[in-house]
Amino acid sequence: MRTGVTSSRGMHKRRFRVKWKNVALTVSIGMLLTSGIAVHNFYRLLHNFQAPESREFGMSVPAPGQRINLLILGLDLPIDPVTGMVVVDADFRQARFWSRSDTVIVVSVDPETHDVAVLSIPRDTRVKIAWEAKGYEKIAHAHAYGGPRMAVRTVENFLGVPIHYYLRTDPRGFAAMVDVLGGVKLDVEKDMFYQDPYQGLYIDLKQGLQVLDGERAMQYTRYRQDSDLDRVMRQQKFLQALRDELFQFGTILKLPKLASELARYVDTNLAPDQILSYALLAARVSVVELTMAALPGHERWLGGVCYWEPDLPAVRTLVDRLMWGIVPEKNAEVRVEVLNGTDNEGLAGRMAASLREQGFNVVRIANAPGTGIRTTQVINLADDAEKHRLVVRAMRRDLSELNLLRVNAVDEQADVRVIVGQDYFDRADPR
Repeated sequence: MRTGVTSSRGMHKRRFRVKWKNVALTVSIGMLLTSGIAVHNFYRLLHNFQAPESREFGMSVPAPGQRINLLILGLDLPIDPVTGMVVVDADFRQARFWSRSDTVIVVSVDPETHDVAVLSIPRDTRVKIAWEAKGYEKIAHAHAYGGPRMAVRTVENFLGVPIHYYLRTDPRGFAAMVDVLGGVKLDVEKDMFYQDPYQGLYIDLKQGLQVLDGERAMQYTRYRQDSDLDRVMRQQKFLQALRDELFQFGTILKLPKLASELARYVDTNLAPDQILSYALLAARVSVVELTMAALPGHERWLGGVCYWEPDLPAVRTLVDRLMWGIVPEKNAEVRVEVLNGTDNEGLAGRMAASLREQGFNVVRIANAPGTGIRTTQVINLADDAEKHRLVVRAMRRDLSELNLLRVNAVDEQADVRVIVGQDYFDRADPR
């Protein structure tokens, strides 16, 4: 009897465990199916975007392996240029209204390493607007003068990097997306109160940990009663909290509604498949791979107007590291020989000077055996992929297309050989 009872209980226990395994498996499959349906619907709804082609818009197209740069513009509410008043129900994409950029952020992605850099540019940064009729003004005005095209050109000229894509929205779109997510949990560091009827801006926040809905999230990121740099730091703090909220599993179910709001309030030249691809990449990026920085500079008053005056040498160093991935300390460990593969005298010396400026150890400058090289070659001599990649990354500042080669024999004098082609000469002297 005892044996029978024991056996019966064992059978019940085994059946019980099997049932729970089935339940767990069923739930897992259900979650995967739900996720798949949500992502599919998200992608389908993204097709509501009317994204112009980058080439038609006149923007750079990234070459294979080149860092991809996205300009994010958070706009003020549209203003009627005749009355100078905010038009609350206006569409910022209509040409008859103009909006300044309240937020200017450049996101740079390395497609090979998946490193992501985020550079915030204060809206009051004093730059030269990419328009002959305008001189140095606040970077926020570039969008008001010529929309995303003018904003892109101004940022490209200022930072010296190509901008491949843009994404812009106004406060209503920002608030709507936060509301779709159910709010964002954030520790508000102090009480914030500010009113500006001209911009339709009313801010009243209390200090402490809380879940910000769309309206209060907009207030937090737009508050500017302290320095422009403090405001940039708050925006980056909010972006990190927003990222954590976006990539929770429960957000997957909200993707279709989020895509619907994006289509209503966001304007971009990213195609739907690119949006989905970069969203999935962002979900995989760890804190280690994400670098956030603010534009170095200081406040400066000119003609009664307060600007953020950029520290240009510091900006160049920061851009080299964030946008080009150039780290002189690492580059110093790479021995490079530079050969001239054309009939143009001095071309190898010019390339060598550029590489030395970026920290590389140039060990030899000479002429190549032949002179018919059209596309610059970067040859791995040391069977060291990392050193080869560092040189390639540095040279893509000047040349988007490179002929990447590897030789079997290990060279004892150099790690990487660069044979300069006609393309480098054409870029320097395009006649």
